[in-house]
Amino acid sequence: MAKQRVAVDVGGTFTDVCIFDEGTRAIRVTKVPSTPGDPMRAVLDGVERADVDLAAVSLFSHGTTVATNALITRDFRPAALVTTTGFRDVIEIRDGTKDDLWDAYSDVAPPYIRRRDRFEVPERIDYSGQVVTPLDEEEARRVAALLRRRGVQTVAVCFINSYVNPAHEIRMREILEEELPEATVSTSAEILPEIFERDRFTTTVANAVLAPLVSGYVGRLADRLAAGGYTGDLLLLHSGGGSMTPRMVERYPVRLAASGIAAGAIAARHVAAQCGFANAIGLDMGGTSTDISLVHGGELRVTKEWSVEFGYPIIFPSIEVLTIGAGGGSIAHIDEAGSLRNGPQSAGADPARPATAPAAPGPRTRTRASC
Repeated sequence: MAKQRVAVDVGGTFTDVCIFDEGTRAIRVTKVPSTPGDPMRAVLDGVERADVDLAAVSLFSHGTTVATNALITRDFRPAALVTTTGFRDVIEIRDGTKDDLWDAYSDVAPPYIRRRDRFEVPERIDYSGQVVTPLDEEEARRVAALLRRRGVQTVAVCFINSYVNPAHEIRMREILEEELPEATVSTSAEILPEIFERDRFTTTVANAVLAPLVSGYVGRLADRLAAGGYTGDLLLLHSGGGSMTPRMVERYPVRLAASGIAAGAIAARHVAAQCGFANAIGLDMGGTSTDISLVHGGELRVTKEWSVEFGYPIIFPSIEVLTIGAGGGSIAHIDEAGSLRNGPQSAGADPARPATAPAAPGPRTRTRASC
């Protein structure tokens, strides 16, 4: 029996399934509405509609803009940050710069986690890794109990100088897991064990807010595919253009933050090469966002520092793409000042569902996935 390769792209509005027959080399495509509450359902619906025999699939690859759209629209589950006393506002102070330094009316968008959801715990480790102030476990448990009462589903633990000695972060995670067994916990020493707390904190916060959205469903999807007869690994495209297994996604969901837009950039480069062009501009419009990529000399640029919104860098390698929070399904609205705005909220796959207003929208819908 000829084997098939299946590629799935989950967007905020539609989920596309592409099937390549290794015997006949024929390609067919199926499109189904996405299911925002559980992206796995749309994937399985698409596979069923395409009449794919999972036992005959040799490769199942998966790209998604679920994480990208969540960061653009700020549609997160309840999240919190636990940090060293005195460092509660690191992610809000940032580095003091603005996207447009001379525009007095342009403000940087607020952090992904509100100040009321950022908590301090007494502890301190110095630059050399020596413990200056031991972790106050009594206060740590008090904070954990408060997070449990608030129904927090994911927590970022970001202690100063943890990159050189993660002992306090590890213990804080253990306490949180005891008090909040259903929550996911991201520690900065594990996500980005590097100096400079702003970059480490913002990357860890992005990892934390995305964890409930993608970590669970990719693991369940892998199990469902295996139950259907697929014997290979479910491979998920990450922001840098490579692939990850579900087990890796559970630890580093932030690496999927530019999964779908990286796929669009790679496709643009391939199409340009097939047409004989070494230099090209790629435009990939979805329901929620539009992504612009640049092919120069037949290559895509990769950056080590990028962001979906200015001021909140994600320090993982990513294909350089510029993203704006406006797509085919973007919703026009009047803001509090009476100005007409477009997006970043989108009608998505369920237009009848009331659109949630931005929790704390930035003054512009333009976002960045570039340095």
